[in-house]
Amino acid sequence: MSGSSSILALGSASEDFALFRTLSSEQRLKALNAMVRQDLVRGQMLVAQGGPSDSLFLVLHGALAVRKTGYLEPIAELRAGELVGEIGFFADVPRTADVIAIRDTSVLALTRPAYQKLVEEAPAIVEALLAALARRFAKETARIAPFRTSPKARTVALIDSGLEPLPGAFDRRMREALAATHAEIVDAARLQAMFPGVALDAHDVTEWLNKLEHTAPLVVYLGGREASPWARKAIRQADMVVFACRGDAPAAALTDIEAFACEVHPVSARRLVRIHDRRSGEVSGTAAWLARLPAFMHHHVALEDQVDIDSLVRFLCGRAVGFVAAGGGSFGTAHVGIYKAFRERGVMFDIFVGTSVGSAMVAGFAKNLEAEHLEHGTDEIFVRSRSFRRPTWPRYSLLDHKAFDRALAHQYGSDCRIEDCWRPFAAVATNLSTHNLELIRTGPLWQAVRASSAIPGLLPPFYTAEGAMLVDGCLIDNVPLASMHQLKSGPNLVVHFGEPAAEMFDVDYASLPGRLELIAAMLTPFRKKLLPAAPSAVNVLWRSLVAHQRYDTLPVGPFDTVMRPPPPVGIDVTDFDRHTEIFEASYLWAKEAIASLEAGGSSAIAAILDTAAMERRQATAAAVSNRAASNRLASVAGFGALNR
Repeated sequence: MSGSSSILALGSASEDFALFRTLSSEQRLKALNAMVRQDLVRGQMLVAQGGPSDSLFLVLHGALAVRKTGYLEPIAELRAGELVGEIGFFADVPRTADVIAIRDTSVLALTRPAYQKLVEEAPAIVEALLAALARRFAKETARIAPFRTSPKARTVALIDSGLEPLPGAFDRRMREALAATHAEIVDAARLQAMFPGVALDAHDVTEWLNKLEHTAPLVVYLGGREASPWARKAIRQADMVVFACRGDAPAAALTDIEAFACEVHPVSARRLVRIHDRRSGEVSGTAAWLARLPAFMHHHVALEDQVDIDSLVRFLCGRAVGFVAAGGGSFGTAHVGIYKAFRERGVMFDIFVGTSVGSAMVAGFAKNLEAEHLEHGTDEIFVRSRSFRRPTWPRYSLLDHKAFDRALAHQYGSDCRIEDCWRPFAAVATNLSTHNLELIRTGPLWQAVRASSAIPGLLPPFYTAEGAMLVDGCLIDNVPLASMHQLKSGPNLVVHFGEPAAEMFDVDYASLPGRLELIAAMLTPFRKKLLPAAPSAVNVLWRSLVAHQRYDTLPVGPFDTVMRPPPPVGIDVTDFDRHTEIFEASYLWAKEAIASLEAGGSSAIAAILDTAAMERRQATAAAVSNRAASNRLASVAGFGALNR
């Protein structure tokens, strides 16, 4: 595309770009005349690290990734309206990174001689460029802050995967849910109706698709099952590919469309959606699908209603609602009470991440278990099994872990895998082999909870098949909000039990008994009551493990709601036999806290409660639709009776 006609065609599109917003029509035309258009296919390099900075670029449409030597992931993504290479251009230093097209992309290039001429003819363009440079520095400064979230896709290609046909109900429900978000849905039929007989790679088609991306909050391309030219273009045009599948994973080789999508999109840009008739706590066979089509995240969708479709669409739109559960010993059942309070308000959580006892609680949520079931399970695991009251010879730990392991396997299912839980789930553990945080998202569910809850000293570490030694996640991150941010965008409920700013203890150190005195006191009830009111060894250990956590510096985003339920007076972190008191107290407290936040106009709580409002709206719409259908059937039946 070149010449005066191309400049005129670019003029209207450029009006939305911040760079040109302060320029007059004449100045904008001069700027465009000074630039040369370059078209890049996916994977083509625009500039190379270390190369000369002899041009700067403006992205017309598409997407570019900025990659730096030594970094595994891109350090930035650039889209329509953004400048590329302006720092090196103005500083006259070599390129500091590679810039590669991650979509079919077009840019406008401004060479140094053309810039010098432009400065003379339209000095206002200098101020516009400097303003754009200032915005870039402000954006980079914001990235240094601790809050960091998963990137949000603007374009998604949805393709049929596997060999079993997808039910029509899935297509219908997806279209309805996407339409409610004002997303643009593009399929081969719509494209053919708009551009009859026009080639898919024609300029008019490409420009229209790019205009959609620029104006719509989300564009979803429905690619279908066959590796048609349209499906291939949809996959190339998209930021993310979603594989929708049904039934068991086939043993056959990848289909042509699956192979092409995997070739174009890395694992980080793939999602897998398994479609089922009915909702359940867990399914089977998801690991086989992920072995066939490795994906960053997977989802289970039941066609019995709109609930799971809406959850999937929230992920695609960057509005998925997360539940972040902290560690806290016996206080863990507070998560269950708070969860119950939100569920009674109609809130549907889409993903769960937990540390230590928090992982034990939200693992049940991921299996669609309700609060009362989890409260009963807590009693089974921590009270009836006496898991934390079984001392052993202190060779590997202070406690015998076998009873705890059996109780976890019984409650979560010895064969249940994380991949087969109905909602996405992750458990946070500390990897003492690599000294890093371990985010467990695959494998047996009970083992993930066990690894995340392995309090050092009390329980032996959990050892993986690869030889990694995992212990309680609270050593690195007792409130895994940052991990949730890395998995998805959207609002989160964050529950933790941080210590007060200062807590003093009225304990006479000299009164602490020695070994023989303590044994004698423990064997005599009246002397036991005279022991100093000092925290237990487990309480001190727990405080030590989480002492590094700065609850005042959590990476809280604008739509994260943080709740810290007050524990009932006199309850210790090891008082698991009082879990019912904690559950009931946190439930009542959460009901009041939600109402208070809502009354105070909290935008964060509103973002969470909005899912409930949407469910109610869609339920009402479905009821109206069903009544209308019933009325139509009744009318037809009545008409038939009159004619008999």
